[in-house]
Amino acid sequence: MTDAQSRESVAGSPPAGGVSDNGTLGNNNDGNGGYTHWMIALGVTALAMVAQRAVFSPARAGQRSIVVIAGGCYALLALAAVWWLRGRGQLTRALAPQRGDMTIGALTAGVMYMAGFVGGGVLMPSGSPRNAWLMRIYLHLGDPRARSVLLVGLAVLVIAALEEVVWRGLVQRALAEQLGAGRALLVTSVLYALTHVTTLWQLGDPTAGYNPLLVSAALGGGLVWGAMAWRFGRLLPAVIAHALFSWAVVAFPLWRL
Repeated sequence: MTDAQSRESVAGSPPAGGVSDNGTLGNNNDGNGGYTHWMIALGVTALAMVAQRAVFSPARAGQRSIVVIAGGCYALLALAAVWWLRGRGQLTRALAPQRGDMTIGALTAGVMYMAGFVGGGVLMPSGSPRNAWLMRIYLHLGDPRARSVLLVGLAVLVIAALEEVVWRGLVQRALAEQLGAGRALLVTSVLYALTHVTTLWQLGDPTAGYNPLLVSAALGGGLVWGAMAWRFGRLLPAVIAHALFSWAVVAFPLWRL
């Protein structure tokens, strides 16, 4: 077996400090006391937060630049994640499709969409000023009656898939080497939600107040997708679930139902 084949081996042992293809942890020998893992996690968080702040600036409401900024940021971070996974011999295992991935991802996305619908009805009943929270999110993406919203939906699908590669493929796995899988899941979900914190006031409403919807959705979704990545030891089911869920909430706005 060549060196390249060895690095891409699905069944082989993980490198020192790596997460094996079945989700178990190797020894942490990064030589920096685990600081590298935190540098990765906090670096991704900082970059994503800057991008999200730019994306949800009121001045960019309805503009194509929101897709360019978000897509560009996560495309670069996803390339870094792929490089990191490949260096640890985990890339093939993480992204290789298996039978049932699409079904699991689609079902999870469907359940999450319905949970969002039910939860939205409880939090934002008909006639409540809090309905403005949801309206502000959709209006920021653009006129839902315009044909361009279809392109936005497709862009959101791709960006969501890239987010999974970054957050569950890079950040969660890096932190798992230092904290263990369970704690890494929780910390990664909190950091992912934190990147949306500026939307509290950027998408807020004078009457309803701060808008907690995206932060709450990111935290809840992060826990679900992180648990999927942990449970299956792979990324693809979570990638599909996140992508389809994000596409669905754009293509079939909850406020129309």
